[in-house]
Amino acid sequence: MYRAVVFDFDGTIIDTERHLFEIINKHLKKHNLTEITLDFYRQSIGGAATDLHHYLEGQLGKENKHEIYVEHNNTSVDLPIIDAMKQLMDYCKKCHIPMAIATSSYRADIKPAFESLGLSNYIDIVVGREDVEAVKPSPEPYLTAVQKLNYNPGNCLAIEDSVNGATAAVVAGLDVIVNTNTMTEKQDFNEVAFTGKDLTGEEIITTYFEKNRD
Repeated sequence: MYRAVVFDFDGTIIDTERHLFEIINKHLKKHNLTEITLDFYRQSIGGAATDLHHYLEGQLGKENKHEIYVEHNNTSVDLPIIDAMKQLMDYCKKCHIPMAIATSSYRADIKPAFESLGLSNYIDIVVGREDVEAVKPSPEPYLTAVQKLNYNPGNCLAIEDSVNGATAAVVAGLDVIVNTNTMTEKQDFNEVAFTGKDLTGEEIITTYFEKNRD
């Protein structure tokens, strides 16, 4: 049985990816600019999103680009926890299995949603962009999280939604379950050695925890 679980945040715990995509295009449309495509947006998921940020800054300027992310962060509080993740968190809490978040976002950016969802009742450790030298697909966010949990990577299960995130977890030495969403389901995971994909909360609990209980 795994001794700890490390969750990605965006697109994994809540479906912020489609939310951000729609807000970006709303702002581009407001300024009479061409909306971005799904394919272009999908390339940015799970990492630093450098190309996306540069594009938006070039099109809108820094201040208008900043407004997009302020709106996104403030309105993400209305998004629900994805059912499978809520079920897994409830199970881990009941069984005293510690949980952490390893995200490529800044901790301050996810804080409104984190607090609105009451995630502090489940998760004690949050590793964000400001805590590492390199974000996903670098393994550093996961290595930092498991170090803070005081476990070896092999004792921890990662939950991810993107190729960048899953790659980071695998390279860090964690087993990873990939649960995609509408924005990441078309990504190519053929090069990712995941242990499970698109599972319900019950399937995760039964297969990776209950079957291996001491």
